[in-house]
Amino acid sequence: MGGVIKLSGLSSDEKYDLEGFFKKDLHAEKDVKISYAFMEKSLKNSKFAPLSWEKVLTAYFKEPLVINKDKREKELNSRNAFFEECALNCNNKIVLNWFLYVFKEKGKGSQIIFKMYNENKKELELFLNKLFTAFGKLPCFEGKMLLLPVFAAETTGNPHFFDLRTSACKLLLNYIEYFLENKNPYGLGLDRIGTDGLSGIEYTENLLYSVGILKDNVSNTCLVYGLHGVKKDGSIHKGIEGGFIEKEPVQVTLKTLNSLEYLWAGSIQHEIKEIYVVENPAVFSYLIDTYPEGAFICGNGQFKLAFYITLELLKEKYTIFYAGDFDADGLLIAQKLKNRYPGQVVLWGYNEEYYKKYLSDVQFDDKALAKLEKVVADELQPVKKCLLKYKRAVYQETMLEIYLPYS
Repeated sequence: MGGVIKLSGLSSDEKYDLEGFFKKDLHAEKDVKISYAFMEKSLKNSKFAPLSWEKVLTAYFKEPLVINKDKREKELNSRNAFFEECALNCNNKIVLNWFLYVFKEKGKGSQIIFKMYNENKKELELFLNKLFTAFGKLPCFEGKMLLLPVFAAETTGNPHFFDLRTSACKLLLNYIEYFLENKNPYGLGLDRIGTDGLSGIEYTENLLYSVGILKDNVSNTCLVYGLHGVKKDGSIHKGIEGGFIEKEPVQVTLKTLNSLEYLWAGSIQHEIKEIYVVENPAVFSYLIDTYPEGAFICGNGQFKLAFYITLELLKEKYTIFYAGDFDADGLLIAQKLKNRYPGQVVLWGYNEEYYKKYLSDVQFDDKALAKLEKVVADELQPVKKCLLKYKRAVYQETMLEIYLPYS
């Protein structure tokens, strides 16, 4: 026993009673603080010396005192027994390893589970059983793709069980991270798709996709031109082919992309080895109007999941030329793409001559300049140095004349 007791709001009579026992003037003190050591000393100097504070407190509360350490140990043993009992209900080795990692090693997601344990153990047990079932039936195990509500309904009976920002969804994402970090062979190549530099929702979408789950399959799109699509059954995708025949751009959705085996460019008469990717829709539109026989993709500012899947479906058969804005964000986008596909991507038009020729009046603030510290790719250093020196941006829309495919 030890520590200091603080007594606030004592009446004058209460202070008087304490003063008689402790032989100390307490009236001047607003909050009375008494150490256990002082209590022990006062007890030994009183007529109650044969007693101990443990006996006094046990008699007063009419129950034995429990040492905090013993209490914590008992609670911990009880909690461990509960989780070990839950683990017996898990018959999937991968899921079980994750669960043991969470509750024994306090892995990612443990705070959520322990909080639920403190609130309602019975509900947590039912909740965990549903998680175990769902995690053991990820779509990637069967080589298929499912929408998130469909996956939730099929595995838990509730289409909203894994709604975004719920505890279940957070634990699902934690499990997928664990699943992929342990190099499980069922993963669909998250490293190739990439997660660095993504917003929270983009990271979530990519993570779910890596195990065959789609948040939704129509709002995430990529703009392409001059491409053919071959479906998993070997037939030509007529929608994409219609765009190729009519020489029109096609907005391909995740739903469309997930029906494809691969994409290819060109024709029997006109073989294409190079595909040009640009950051801005206006430049994309200019290129398809000016070079109707080419193949082009629009990144549309930030790369979405559909954009990465489009590149994956090209099967590394083509050289990818990429061009974007000369500002901090534009350079980081270019670097990200180059890092993802180092042997396939060529950065297009990133030089000091073009920067100076098309310099705009748009000034950078300190925050934008600070981002340039992350630009380390060798090919981007000439433009980076210019940005640091002149602190002004250059935008693609003003550089249309430099974009000469096949030159």
